[in-house]
Amino acid sequence: MSQPRSDETVLTPPRQHTALMAGWKFGPFLPTHGESGQAAQQPPIRVLMSTQHMSPEQLRELLAGHPHDAVRWITTAARAGFTAAQVVLGQLLLDGRGMARDAAQAFVWFEKAATAGDIEAGNMLGRCYEQGWGVAANPALATQCFANAAQRGHVWGRVNLAQMLMRAGDPADRPRCFELFRVAAEGGTSKPHLKAMNSLARFLEEGWAGSPDLTGAAFWYFKAAQLGDHWAQYNLATILYRHGDEASAAHWLQSAVTISDNGFRRRIAPLLLACPAPALRRYGLDALQRCAQSNAAEDLYAYGLALHEAVAGAGDPVEAQLLFRAAAAQGHMQAARLIHPTPPIALIRRAAARVLDLTRHCSEFIRGSKAAQGTNQ
Repeated sequence: MSQPRSDETVLTPPRQHTALMAGWKFGPFLPTHGESGQAAQQPPIRVLMSTQHMSPEQLRELLAGHPHDAVRWITTAARAGFTAAQVVLGQLLLDGRGMARDAAQAFVWFEKAATAGDIEAGNMLGRCYEQGWGVAANPALATQCFANAAQRGHVWGRVNLAQMLMRAGDPADRPRCFELFRVAAEGGTSKPHLKAMNSLARFLEEGWAGSPDLTGAAFWYFKAAQLGDHWAQYNLATILYRHGDEASAAHWLQSAVTISDNGFRRRIAPLLLACPAPALRRYGLDALQRCAQSNAAEDLYAYGLALHEAVAGAGDPVEAQLLFRAAAAQGHMQAARLIHPTPPIALIRRAAARVLDLTRHCSEFIRGSKAAQGTNQ
């Protein structure tokens, strides 16, 4: 290849896929022609690329840096037949990132890449069949896709295959599931590895593939918990609490509730609120409170109901009424039925106090802003 001129850019990422994209500048991607098709004022910038490898991870990094232009680049590369781009485009369509959500088209791109032999696409094809994303749900096809990916060493493929087999409920598959989780757990520290660690620990705790091994379970829970897996933190806390180490259990429970998402919090809150120990119920209440911050009607109702029924100690009927009203305003009928016909005086006082508090904060902010302006003049 001849040396590039001063107005040319040469891309040389690690080898994996062939990519040819003329007329774009890498980072940010700027077309050499305007929207109208007329030449841009700046000198044309060409990208000279030979056979080269861009993994889905590299394309996602590209997307994070320059999302708008990267979406166009990835779409063009996918249409040109590059499987890494097809996988990422499928995920963008599935999530609705940078384009309208279209699960059916996502499935098409995953299928194209999987047919060409892309291992990650094969795993995502299994997820589509598992969840019914863009295609009718088909557990048998999902299991086959995961099995193919697992056979080729794909970590998520191993984890997903083990989970599908466990859901199928055949005890004869448990030793195979245990081995899939073990291999995945021992292979690294990324998200699928952490999921495998937690599942392997659960196998050991319950004795699903042999005699229960609480020491082994605690080892894997602790390893995943230290690496930030909230399910492992929760499961480790339950073991510690059962064995009298309430301080350590509290540490891991608080961490799990704090770092997790609302999906996890909604699942563990009822479990914790059903515990006889008041300390554990308080963590359940904390989980509901964090969910309610999203202002979703069901979360507002659930937190309000917990306060109304005082399930974690002293209740707060005034705050519960405010939460019920907020949920009812979004059409939540159960919350509406729990609203007092006439607001109690305490509710009125609480609302008035909030207005006064907000007014005070606004006044302090305005005074602070004026003072800052005076300093800067």
